Amino acid sequence: MNTRTAPSAQPEAPTGTTPSRETTEYWLWAHASDASLAEDGRPWSGKWIWFTPLSLLDRSWATIRAATEDGLLGYRSKAATLINARPKSDDTRRPICVYTRDWRDIGEVQRVLTSLRALGIADVLLYKTNSDTRGGHYGTGASTFIAPATKANLVIPKRTREALEHHHAARAQARRAAAARRKAPVPKHT
Repeated sequence: MNTRTAPSAQPEAPTGTTPSRETTEYWLWAHASDASLAEDGRPWSGKWIWFTPLSLLDRSWATIRAATEDGLLGYRSKAATLINARPKSDDTRRPICVYTRDWRDIGEVQRVLTSLRALGIADVLLYKTNSDTRGGHYGTGASTFIAPATKANLVIPKRTREALEHHHAARAQARRAAAARRKAPVPKHT
């Protein structure tokens, strides 16, 4: 984490399991107080991913966990443990993910990014939909949004722009169809 982190954002010493000490679970989870475990299957959810250096993993997770539980970030977050090593990945880093309920809600995605930057996270952040993860989309081109290092603005790749345009066009068409149904004369029965 960047050393510019505000003192108020620094949590107390971590309680419970830390990623560097966990030996049985691949992920450690935190949930916002208003989130239920039933939200795991949300069809439009996604997450900001921060590939955290191992030297900062425990302290960074403590900060993210506390901010998630306090409702300052998304509805849940997770941190990879040291046993969560993937082939062909950088073994000096582990991902910490912060989830949002709907990747199409640019305002919410941006709010969480701004909050992550306010916590002092200055590295490149990648946003990925859960449907892309379930579909096995990894690596270059898999990100829905990108936040360049130290920047609090979203970079929206072309494929994401096209998907959002399609989504908005479909919603507008559905609204027009509903309005037309409301305006249609009701047949009289005699």
